[in-house]
Amino acid sequence: MRRRSASFLIVAGIVLSCVSATSAQIVVTPFASVNVGTTAGFFDLDDAAKDLHAGFGVSVSFLPDGWIGVAGETVFTPSAFSGGDLVESSRLFTVSGDLLVAAPNRPGRRLRPYVSLGAGVAHISSIDIGRFFVVDSTVPIATASVGTWIWFGPRIGVKAGLRFVRSLRTVESDSLETWQPSVGFSWRF
Repeated sequence: MRRRSASFLIVAGIVLSCVSATSAQIVVTPFASVNVGTTAGFFDLDDAAKDLHAGFGVSVSFLPDGWIGVAGETVFTPSAFSGGDLVESSRLFTVSGDLLVAAPNRPGRRLRPYVSLGAGVAHISSIDIGRFFVVDSTVPIATASVGTWIWFGPRIGVKAGLRFVRSLRTVESDSLETWQPSVGFSWRF
């Protein structure tokens, strides 16, 4: 465990040393998302995980003018595994930290595409009406994203992205997997 913590601190130090404090920006993006092509990782009573399920979240990114940045993201999907008569309530909540590789920021450039890799945790909950197949699990996740910011001015823009989330261990019988396209307004500070 100490080796893993030391490795994380070294990587964070390298990333943060690449950032110039005078050119760094904080970008806050509340967004709407949809879960697509989800594999629940447990017995899905309503067979509803594969259906579209709307969610929402917020992303906070720390971006220098150069290539490397970092971000934190949370996504909440209520009723992520509901859709029929057997599941009373369900939800998926993810929190992740990401390493961003973005096109350098240049004056006059409106688009800033990015790719990211990250890790975090997912909390998965599903309660059926008879309470026979209750799922209440927290698992580590890996994330990968692609997307772009489109800036309308110096402070306001739109962020559109596609994120893939996969649990790093099984929920009950399999790994959780989902695609999350999203779009939201961004504010640059």
